[in-house]
Amino acid sequence: MSREKLSGIYIPMVTPFNADESVNFSAIKEVTDFLVDNGVSGVIPSGSTGEMVALTKEEQIAVNRETVKAAAGRIKVVASTGAYRTGDVVEMSVAAQADGADGVMIVTPWYMAPNENELLKHYETIRKAIEIPVMVYHNPYYSTCLMSDEFMAKLYNEGFIDAVKERQADVYRQQDLRYLTDDNFAIFYGYDVSPVESVSCWADGWVCGTGNLFPKENTEVYHLAKERKMEEAMTAHFTQIRPYLPLFTKPTADGMPTPWLQIIKEGLKLRGVDAGYCRKPVISELPSDVKAHLTAVLREYGYLS
Repeated sequence: MSREKLSGIYIPMVTPFNADESVNFSAIKEVTDFLVDNGVSGVIPSGSTGEMVALTKEEQIAVNRETVKAAAGRIKVVASTGAYRTGDVVEMSVAAQADGADGVMIVTPWYMAPNENELLKHYETIRKAIEIPVMVYHNPYYSTCLMSDEFMAKLYNEGFIDAVKERQADVYRQQDLRYLTDDNFAIFYGYDVSPVESVSCWADGWVCGTGNLFPKENTEVYHLAKERKMEEAMTAHFTQIRPYLPLFTKPTADGMPTPWLQIIKEGLKLRGVDAGYCRKPVISELPSDVKAHLTAVLREYGYLS
């Protein structure tokens, strides 16, 4: 069957948890409304930024369902249905389709990375179970599963996937994937730092985690790049995105990696959006130096007085 090609700027949205670590379903609508109001094309619930690995299968299905309900057709919802077990992915993907999702994003199985024959069967099984678009999430940094361009193209050319979120963020990979497939294969730049280069060269869309906190700025840069307004896009990037990037790239004062998830959630709270807590082992509280930096950046952007 012919499936609609995905494109645009998608936010892998946070999952709000209560202080007792239960899912705050009412806050899902609050976060969704905030992103809708700021012009994004779509959202991806229960992905990496949504703490997928901290959710049970039943919770993942419920979070996806509630996000579809909250979006109410105003934006696209591509539900993250990744899991290690193929059977779990199929169950969650079938549920996402039944609940009205516009597509599913499925990270490769992790930990014991499958070989190409196993991956092919994994995505073939999923494709046979659903009719909505399938976006493969290629993130070898988290999943340990590194795919070649040729194999990814094979997944598409044999009809098992429709799109990719390419986390390696290599513009040449995007060029190569386009050469090995066709224009109906939706290529999404899957990182936060170089959208102008990626979207202006081969990418159909952008999946942007920091867009949870700065959706308006990221959306504007995406559209300028997509419209090939290069000078304007580069200027917008340097004035609207570049100033906040050190928040998400620099280590803390005591040398720990940047607590990017906590920054997003705390930043949303400061902006008046109930993004909730993180689930342990991730500690919700920000170090004092990071909190001060976050507050200063939000004040610089005019979001705090």
